[in-house]
Amino acid sequence: MMKHPATAHVDLIPGNCFGTFKLPDEVAFVTDRGEGSNLWTTDGRRLIDFVLGSGPMMIGHGHPRVVSAIQEQAARGTTFYAMNDVAPRLAARIADMVPCAEAVKFVGDGAQATFYSLRLARAFTGRDLVLKFEGAYHGHHDYALHGLNPEHGTNYPVARPDSAGIPGAVSSTILVAPYNDLETTTQLIEPVADRLAAIIVEPVQRSLLPRPQFLAGLRGLCSRTGALLVFDEVVTGFRLALGGAQEAFGVEPDLCALGKVIGGGLPLAAVAGRRDILELTIPGRPEDGRSVYMSGTLNGNAIAAAAGLATLDVIAEENGPARLVEIGSALARGFEDCAYRLSVPLQMIGPPAFADPVFGDGEIYDHRSYTATNRAAAKQFGIELLKRDIFVHPASKIYISTAHNYDQVEVACKAAYEAMGSIRDRGLVE
Repeated sequence: MMKHPATAHVDLIPGNCFGTFKLPDEVAFVTDRGEGSNLWTTDGRRLIDFVLGSGPMMIGHGHPRVVSAIQEQAARGTTFYAMNDVAPRLAARIADMVPCAEAVKFVGDGAQATFYSLRLARAFTGRDLVLKFEGAYHGHHDYALHGLNPEHGTNYPVARPDSAGIPGAVSSTILVAPYNDLETTTQLIEPVADRLAAIIVEPVQRSLLPRPQFLAGLRGLCSRTGALLVFDEVVTGFRLALGGAQEAFGVEPDLCALGKVIGGGLPLAAVAGRRDILELTIPGRPEDGRSVYMSGTLNGNAIAAAAGLATLDVIAEENGPARLVEIGSALARGFEDCAYRLSVPLQMIGPPAFADPVFGDGEIYDHRSYTATNRAAAKQFGIELLKRDIFVHPASKIYISTAHNYDQVEVACKAAYEAMGSIRDRGLVE
């Protein structure tokens, strides 16, 4: 049988993957196309997609409004390295929705958005330290890759890099604290408060919901010490509410990083927040030692902005966050019902829009309580779902789109029942 042309050349891409997401060989596939909440592979399989490009495809693949917007803009030009007439309209839509967004600056991806947020914070405050939380993912840059997945735990606030090639001088400017522990965070900050530029936090860390008053407590700490509060809303933006987690939890940061959804499936992200901070990026501003370099060849790319604008319009018109709650809650209840019937200790943690199937009992509130659960069972559960044509990222969150429906929930729950039974029978759970 002749190989599909794309499949024949995947070995030219080291690891046969684009980053760290690599499926085991037994369930790996090459995507041919996507439509709505389904994917088709080059070998003819159809999968229900609960990965959604790792989140961007909140309204599904190939939405007619987004396709039309891309086609229309492509005919007018894709990028100009000059202000275009689309990006300002997207910025206005973001400002209408996101509480902290007095101003918006576009960048290429979510990691750039968190990187520039931290650069802005250091420049604005004149300080050098940043506090992040253990287990939090803020992208691929050197400042973000600390305490993401420590093999032997972290002695707070020691920051150990998660990748080779990160200079020790960078690590010395990062503090790591336990998520959802305001008391410990406060204790870590007090001795260095005059050096703290920012606290950066995923309001929902991976799928860990914040405890009551945790985010408000961080807001209070920043206000008291003069540090900036940065929300990484690359995942939560427009998904928990139209205004993101800051609307859902009623806590307003100084800056927020936005990504995934705002590009409609094309590379685009943004830093949004206080105008006085973002104006440090204006070229030619009076030199006072605080001017911030923030640029990129494709920043505000017209075709990506057009796709993002169409996506946000559809989300607003269809009350997308409510739809995610509706479908995501049904899926979570279905998975937990399967576990109950099989006497398997599974709980769906996190918001319905991106709940995470976790095998274990007790409260899961931070990175260490999360990693103490049965991660081997979670990974094998994901692999078993993939064998049954349910596309998930094994041992990770399950993204819901507005294109998913109750019939697909039923199919997924049937597959989940079989998958849980398989891992139980293999002795992976008790």
